[in-house]
Amino acid sequence: MKDYVLAQINYSKKLKDCYSGQVVTKKGENFFIIDFPEMNERETRIFENTLDDLRYSKTRIKKKADIYFFLKNYCIENNILLRKDQREKVLLLLEWETLGDSILTSLLEEPDFEEIIINGRDKPIMLYHNIFGWLKSNIYITSDQKIKTIINKMVSSFGKQLSFHTPIINATLKNGSRLNASMDPIAFSGINATIRKFKENPFHPVDIINTKTISKEAMAFLWLAMKSSCSILVCGNTGSGKTTTLNSLFCFLPKNERIVVVEETPEIVLPQEHKIKLNTSEQIGIDLNILIENTFRMRPDRVIVGEIRSEKEARAFVNTMLAGQARGSYATFHAESSFEALQRMQSFGIEKNSLTTIDLIVVQKRINKINKNGQREERKIVEICEIGRDNSLEKLFDYNYEEEKLVRKEKSKRVFEKIKRTYSCNEKGVQKLLKEKEGVLENLKGELSFSEFYGIAEGE
Repeated sequence: MKDYVLAQINYSKKLKDCYSGQVVTKKGENFFIIDFPEMNERETRIFENTLDDLRYSKTRIKKKADIYFFLKNYCIENNILLRKDQREKVLLLLEWETLGDSILTSLLEEPDFEEIIINGRDKPIMLYHNIFGWLKSNIYITSDQKIKTIINKMVSSFGKQLSFHTPIINATLKNGSRLNASMDPIAFSGINATIRKFKENPFHPVDIINTKTISKEAMAFLWLAMKSSCSILVCGNTGSGKTTTLNSLFCFLPKNERIVVVEETPEIVLPQEHKIKLNTSEQIGIDLNILIENTFRMRPDRVIVGEIRSEKEARAFVNTMLAGQARGSYATFHAESSFEALQRMQSFGIEKNSLTTIDLIVVQKRINKINKNGQREERKIVEICEIGRDNSLEKLFDYNYEEEKLVRKEKSKRVFEKIKRTYSCNEKGVQKLLKEKEGVLENLKGELSFSEFYGIAEGE
C-alpha cells in the first residue's frame, strides 16, 4: 500500500492477543504486530482508486453505510466484482481513512496502550503497553506528507494545523487523548507525533492497590486525609502515573461539595456532579494562572489543578490555599522527591513559610526493573511526606527497594490533628478508623467500576 510498509516479524512467541493486534517477542525484544488486512495488488489498486474518487467527489461521508454505498456504486460503474472477504478488507481501510485516523484508528481504540508515537517517516510506529512497556510495531509510514495529513485531520476540528508557520501543536483529541506534534523548522529529526492516551474508565483506589503502586495501609491513610480536607501535591517523573493516582483519590471527596478543576489538558475525571471544569485556551490568552485566580470568584469547596509547570501557576496555586478559599487543594508537579518538590517551589520564588499550606506530598516514580526475563517498568509510590508547621519534612511512608514495598515510617502529627477534628475522635480513634478503611479496601476484590467504588466510599 502507498504510504505504508508492513515489516515481517518472525517472532518466537506470542505474549498477548490485543484488540488491534498481537504482542510478540523475538530474542528478548518485544514487538507489536498490528492486525492489518492482507491485500493483493488488485485489492490494493481498487482501494486506492476508490479512496481517490471518494476524496475528490462531493459525497458527504458521515457513517459506514455511506462508504458501503460509495464502494458499491464505484464497483458497478467500473465493472468490478469483489468477493465478500475482499469487500470487507477494502471497506475497513476506507473507514480508517475517511471516518477514522488512518493507520492509527485501531491503535487509538486499544485500551492497553498508553502512548502512540510516530518518530518520523521510514521508522516504526512505537507503542507503550501498560504491561510490556515499549513495543516496536510492524508499521512504517513512508511519507512525511502522510504523517502531516494524519496529524492535521486529527486536530482540524480544533482549528489547528501543523505547518511551517505553526511547526508545533498541542491538542486534546475527541477521545480525551493528548497530542503533541512538531515538524521543520522545529523538529530537526523530522516530523513527529506523540499521543498520550487516557483510560476511559479511570482507576479507583483498589485498582491502584492491585497494581502494587501503593499499600492498603497508605491508601487508607490518604482516604482519611482527603475526607479531612488536607491539601495534597502528587509529584513524580514523566509518565509515572501522577494523574492516575490523583484521579483515584477523588473517589474519597464528598458528593455534595463544589469542585473546581483547572487544566491545560482535560485529564481529571470526577465522579461528583457538583463540579466545574475549566481549560486553558492559547488562542485567546487564557492560561492556567488566570484560571486558578478565577477560582477565587467561584466559591469552591475543593480546587484541583491538573499540573503545575510554571512560577505563575505555582504562586497562584499556593495563593488559593493561603486565602483559605477551599477545604482542600490538589495538583500534580514534576519532582523526584518531596525535598526536590519544595526546592523547586522555592526556586519559583515562593516563601518557605507559604509551603506549609500543603499538608502532604505524595511521590510516585517509574522504576526500571531488569532481570533474566527482560526489562519492564513499574509505577510505585515511593514517599508520602507531611510538611510540618516548622517547614520540616516528616516521611510518613517510604519505599523499601530491597523488600519492594511501601513501609510506614513516622507517625503523622499535622494530618492526624485534622482527622481528629473531622471525625471528633482521639489518637486511638484515628488508628481504629485507619484499620476500618484498610479492611474495606481489603474486602473490595474483583471487578469494580470507578462509580461503584465512589458509591461505597461515599456511604462510609
